[in-house]
Amino acid sequence: MSTSQEQDQLKNRRRGKELEAAILQAVREELTERGYSNLTMDSVAERAGTSKAVLYRRWANRAELVLGAIRERVPLPLEEVPDNGNLRDDVCGVLRAMNQNNIQVMLNAFYGLVAEMGDMPLASFIFPHGRQNRTMSILLERAVERGEVSAEAVTPRMLTLPSDLARHELMLYNAPMSEETIANIVDEVYLPLVLKR
Repeated sequence: MSTSQEQDQLKNRRRGKELEAAILQAVREELTERGYSNLTMDSVAERAGTSKAVLYRRWANRAELVLGAIRERVPLPLEEVPDNGNLRDDVCGVLRAMNQNNIQVMLNAFYGLVAEMGDMPLASFIFPHGRQNRTMSILLERAVERGEVSAEAVTPRMLTLPSDLARHELMLYNAPMSEETIANIVDEVYLPLVLKR
């Protein structure tokens, strides 16, 4: 390789957040196409256009790398938090986004991760700094401002209930939730508990 080619490579090399995003996207693609058992640090590095050494500087092993891809979407990025003008549609939107994110990553990785994690609770891997509940906090704050929900109804359990029920469905059946399931979680369980009566 010539000196000018090396200089061009250095100039075009991704760093920081851009590189990390490319790596985590490569993880999702590998999981979708090959599954957890066939995902390797080599295959992710090749797909991301980087080296295995770069991966090992950030993640100690395959499980940590896959968990990084999961954590990137938990909580939902702020720009993706729905604002449909009512709590029902907002919570359905969050569960649809969770459904999509889990199709890409969790469903293809869950059982392999559980085997590698041993007896560590799943929550400590997905939420290493504790649950933040930012997305549901935003939705419920808006619902309180609109008068749909009383401030007293915004309890820690009401902040986690929709995602806990959705996560249970995804992990129990290892398949995406149907629209009917999402509607049932929201209409039959969540809204009757949280809306003003």
